[in-house]
Amino acid sequence: MFTRLTGAASLAAAIALPFVLSACSSSDSGSPMAQGPEPMPPSASSLQEAVASSSTAMAAAVAATSEPRPGSVTQSSNIDSATGATVDHVQVTNFDPDNNSFTIRNAAAGAGWEIGTGNARPLDEEIGADGGVGLVQQVTGGQRVVIAYPRAAEEGNTDWLAAGIWAFIPDSEAQDDYEFGAFADGGDPFDDDNLQALTGTARYEGQAIGVYYVSSSSSPNDDEGDAGPFTAGVALTADFGGADALGSISGTVSDVETSGGSLEATLTLGTASIGDSNGGFFVGDTAMAFGGRTYAGRWGGQFFGNGAATDAPASVAGTFGATTSEAGATGSLVGAFGAERTPQ
Repeated sequence: MFTRLTGAASLAAAIALPFVLSACSSSDSGSPMAQGPEPMPPSASSLQEAVASSSTAMAAAVAATSEPRPGSVTQSSNIDSATGATVDHVQVTNFDPDNNSFTIRNAAAGAGWEIGTGNARPLDEEIGADGGVGLVQQVTGGQRVVIAYPRAAEEGNTDWLAAGIWAFIPDSEAQDDYEFGAFADGGDPFDDDNLQALTGTARYEGQAIGVYYVSSSSSPNDDEGDAGPFTAGVALTADFGGADALGSISGTVSDVETSGGSLEATLTLGTASIGDSNGGFFVGDTAMAFGGRTYAGRWGGQFFGNGAATDAPASVAGTFGATTSEAGATGSLVGAFGAERTPQ
């Protein structure tokens, strides 16, 4: 499973909060700048200010309620306005666990960008030691930031997983430039032909990562907001239904740790029907009570790791989000998870 960070505080210190925006940018068509010295990564203070802005909060809320996209699971604020479905399609390629290298490409029509260990600068060497890889890339109009958490496959199989978040941090202050997103991908998508033969239940446990935003007011000038990265545990149970149905899956994201401590909240990943394609892709609702307010959003994922034809998938990965605007306040969290089947 993903390497559990030693604590969100150490993560925040290691990368100076460069990924707290968790924004995706299909609308950003900028390419890496070819001339001039490569700029330094954004500062902690400038990113913290951007995270606490109303524009970022609004983008996070859209991402949290958007419909995840299958085929390497992607959930973002760049959506089809008619359906609410995520337009972005993030894929992880060239994954080399021995060298902790990878490429992340947005394959959505019109996106045209990719970032990887070959064309971007690392945010901080300490991230790799904790199991995460951080990258920043200067492009026309701003900076793109990625934090990915790869998990290498065991020797002899191809069941690697990679989940994470990425950001586009615009140079301008235009509200439409702020976007949010999360992704999950794997090297061994579950064989759709084997779904019908599955019976019984399987439990999965692993790690989740993401960002959160909490404000006591909806005012654009509110400086009382709290924003930053989090790590958490994820637990899911799949019921594979038998001959008449493919079954369902549900779970929780809990033990949420931030740079300031723990969020006393558990995100419920509501029951989602397992589909018959895209590795059993599923999508459902989320719910959470926190700070006296009710959060809601969407989550989705798919299965990975093939064994014998009647074996349950060895792993599962996906994305999730939840948001609130109750009592004039705003709050959102968006993240991704990877989990492995536990012995029964």
